[in-house]
Amino acid sequence: MSQVDPWEKAADCERALRITVDPVHREGLSNIREFWIALAQESRFLSDEALATQIETIGRLQARLDRDTHARVR
Repeated sequence: MSQVDPWEKAADCERALRITVDPVHREGLSNIREFWIALAQESRFLSDEALATQIETIGRLQARLDRDTHARVR
């Protein structure tokens, strides 16, 4: 399985925050960035299965935020 790097995902959120003006989207990105950071810090204590589950969960939250934001913009 190709492993997602939580630090890189947090950095992606940070880059998106720099260009986002919508306050709702900014808040969501900020929260998700904090989830990625927390996961990165705790990842060495998690089993591969638990880590994969957390990555999937946070990834779904981020995808939902992106989907909802794009729906609001239209």
